[in-house]
Amino acid sequence: MSAISSSPTEPTAVRCSHFGTCGGCSLQDKPYDLQLALKKEKVLAALKGVEGLPQLTITGAPDEWNYRNKMEFSFGDVYPPVEDHWLKLGMKPRGKWYEILDLQECHLPSPEAAKLLASVRKWAEREKVPPFNSHKNEGILRHLVIREAKNRPERMVHLVTTNGQIPKPSFIEAVQRVYPATTILLGSNAKAADTAISDSMEVLTGQGYITETLYFPDGAVDYRISPHSFFQTNTKGTEALYGLLRAWTRELAAGTVLDLYCGGGGIALSLAGAARKVVGVEQNPSAVADAKANAERNGFKNCEFYCASVEMLLPSLLDLRPDAVVVDPPRAGLHPKASAALLEMAPPLIFYVSCNPETLGRDLKILAAKYSFERVVALDLFPHTDHVETVVRLVRR
Repeated sequence: MSAISSSPTEPTAVRCSHFGTCGGCSLQDKPYDLQLALKKEKVLAALKGVEGLPQLTITGAPDEWNYRNKMEFSFGDVYPPVEDHWLKLGMKPRGKWYEILDLQECHLPSPEAAKLLASVRKWAEREKVPPFNSHKNEGILRHLVIREAKNRPERMVHLVTTNGQIPKPSFIEAVQRVYPATTILLGSNAKAADTAISDSMEVLTGQGYITETLYFPDGAVDYRISPHSFFQTNTKGTEALYGLLRAWTRELAAGTVLDLYCGGGGIALSLAGAARKVVGVEQNPSAVADAKANAERNGFKNCEFYCASVEMLLPSLLDLRPDAVVVDPPRAGLHPKASAALLEMAPPLIFYVSCNPETLGRDLKILAAKYSFERVVALDLFPHTDHVETVVRLVRR
């Protein structure tokens, strides 16, 4: 955790001119020590009523700024339009999905991100490429997504449109003039759902993916990251999170470990050097393809990945008799069928990684039927926001 010089109770100067409007960094006016205290209180409040919890510790983020490796920006209309400025590109203010904040700065991704937004905004207005208007169901530009390796010089720009019809050479030039993108992609999404996911994809430059390396005290792991694959958004914080799980697994001299909701294999691959066998389960086909490619890239022969929903596949994995099971579910937490299958399987250890303290508390109360709690650690992977990761080590009674 970086050193904090201000008092936990002193207000601190905000860095971003959009503070109070954007809603993304709602805590940046508070000293970082106070942010950590508030997040610790949040986790404790959510876990109230879970009996037998050990003392909660919280670890601060290695970097307070420019830590995010992924950002999704949205396009929108300027209304009423003015001459030479009729397009917005930025964030949706919290609670106002129908508005776009025309972002001029952001201190969560790399410093070059703001320059990229300005360049793409000017490109769209110069080329007269209209933003998508969901009310009128017309327009072209929907989202601009960036993914940045923090330990390698690789970056991705993914433009999501309704039909993929844009002046491609000038778009590439607008990106490369201000932003060190190693791959640029053009995607199409004509669906009504306002998501930054492309149904079809064209690689304009580069390989169509980036590679990131996570470093641990006893080794390193490379990860291929595709446009739609999941990867923790704080690279340096992820090294701390995965490093903790890796250390716990190494303590066990584990034979088989299950990694449920494994995404692109982030946790599974970080545990491959600490266990005899790791089996990952994920329902996103693109993420599973990344996980398999990542295992091959690193030369890991002890990793298997299955594309299926956890609640459907988990009962069939009972015969594996894993020494430990890692669960890293989405914000909704464990599916009831998954919780039931875990209780039936009853592995000696469960490592629960949670991005939502409320659903974590609910699931721990269910798993308490057969498990005690050895460690509870909160890790701040999202400075200046109210989000926090929590890891719980459960041991079968």
